[in-house]
Amino acid sequence: MSLTNENFSVALGSGGARGLAHIGILKTLKQNGINIEALSGTSMGAVIGAFFAADKLEEAEEYYRSLKVSDVIFNFDPVFPSSGLINGKKVMQLLRDVIGDIYVFDTKIPFYPVATELDTGEWVVLQDCKLWEAIRASISIPGLFKPFKIKGKYYVDGGITNPVPVNVLKERHEKTKTIAVNLNLKPTDYKRAWIKETDNETSFLLNKFPRLKKIAKKIGINGIRNKKEKDPNILHVLNRTFHIVQYELAWRSLEFDKPNFLLTPNLSDVVFIEFHKAAKSIAEGERVAREFVESLKN
Repeated sequence: MSLTNENFSVALGSGGARGLAHIGILKTLKQNGINIEALSGTSMGAVIGAFFAADKLEEAEEYYRSLKVSDVIFNFDPVFPSSGLINGKKVMQLLRDVIGDIYVFDTKIPFYPVATELDTGEWVVLQDCKLWEAIRASISIPGLFKPFKIKGKYYVDGGITNPVPVNVLKERHEKTKTIAVNLNLKPTDYKRAWIKETDNETSFLLNKFPRLKKIAKKIGINGIRNKKEKDPNILHVLNRTFHIVQYELAWRSLEFDKPNFLLTPNLSDVVFIEFHKAAKSIAEGERVAREFVESLKN
């Protein structure tokens, strides 16, 4: 039974592990009869959007809920840094196992994954490629994942140019009501500082990957932080900078291309790599979606 006769399109924003909130949001909207006509997605929003558009959201939820810390570590495949620290092949194989080799334009509903073309610096909607290829391009965080090549062009994370792609939907589905999901909170809102003592976590990660440990040592990261040292290391600086840029871009773009509805899950204590906290992120997505559904009833 449909709650409303309106058709909706949903723009799913970037946010790393916080993006698992998209699962809770899409599931709750569907359960309450909200008709989703189309989706756009950037970075983790592209990942979850792809699962939904391919009618594989249940499988995605089951997989992410099963993740442990060791699984998260295993799914990252470090390489000697030429253009990124992580190859991304393991992550993509997991996606291909679930969604197969379908093309973007073959999904159950229209889906528009967004990536950034490296040469031009412009955001691009990927359509004429395999769905898993579009996802891999959209999640290519600069410096972390290697850029991904599709038909002779290199792509990086869509979040650096279009973190909440509302405009993509407005251009193509202007008769629908647009729901935007923004996971980019103010930098000062996060309960867990990016600049913090991480001795145990860093040592565990580096010990799992000897090659990465050797590289990290060369740039001054050895897993043992000098207690007297107050300056952030390079990883903290990169993470913090990327978040600040995404926050500024997201809110400015939302001011320019205003959605009909804006959902902002509060996951201030979930760091972008904490995929093993799926239950928390999904539950927060369910919460904000229920609030939205209730607002439609009033």
